[in-house]
Amino acid sequence: MLSRPMMAKVFFMGAHALSLWEFTLLEPHHTFTFSKPSDVEDRRPSRAARIFYCAGSVLLATFTVGNDRLFHLWLCCMVGVLVWLNRRHWILGLVVVTLPFRVWIGLAPRDFASTICVLLVVWNCDTGALLVGRISSKLGIQRLPVPAWIHKISPAKSIEGFLGGILGGTWTAVSWVPLLTRWASLERSSDFDNLWETSSNRALLGVGLSILSIVGDLVESAIKRQSQTKDSGSFLPGHGGVLDRFDSSLLAVLFYELLLEGV
Repeated sequence: MLSRPMMAKVFFMGAHALSLWEFTLLEPHHTFTFSKPSDVEDRRPSRAARIFYCAGSVLLATFTVGNDRLFHLWLCCMVGVLVWLNRRHWILGLVVVTLPFRVWIGLAPRDFASTICVLLVVWNCDTGALLVGRISSKLGIQRLPVPAWIHKISPAKSIEGFLGGILGGTWTAVSWVPLLTRWASLERSSDFDNLWETSSNRALLGVGLSILSIVGDLVESAIKRQSQTKDSGSFLPGHGGVLDRFDSSLLAVLFYELLLEGV
């Protein structure tokens, strides 16, 4: 599906809309003051307000390359309205959800190889972190001390998992990408070839994308911690919400796009 430009664009637009809808429900609890528990629902943003916000943000994300003036104009309008409404959480959503998905919506239709490679590195970073963290726990290996700020955000995180994630993502970039490009005959741009052509480039990309994948996951964990929520939603049974599936890729794709444009 992602190999077809229109389908890729529709897929990421849909993922953006669903992720942003979930984000509007992760409003930090401390931003509300309640006189009694029954006031909780009354103080939360209305469904109509969330729909308009998501629609405006989806429109913002569709202003891809070539529409920079419209993008900046609409961005300023949205931020101005949100400041006036005192919606700081929703302004954050434009930064950590809308802007990265704008990159995905622009990148995926024009560069299928980049889309697959970035997603694979990010997914295998998550897998490596999970496997190494669980194996070290099962074997009873004494864990390395975790910085207090990370433990506060996500108590389950470990240094072993962090290292395992970087190893998994880097191994994918170094080993899987050449196999995909040679044997799967992926359509590639010249910028893609220049960026991934040497093993040293692939290793650096793997490390950079993996670190930002972990940071992206921590950012969403911090937001969920503030809202006292375990998952961003229940759209995907057993996996949580759509934002839970894409959070690790959002900062990573911004980093990748900057490198791709600089080649």
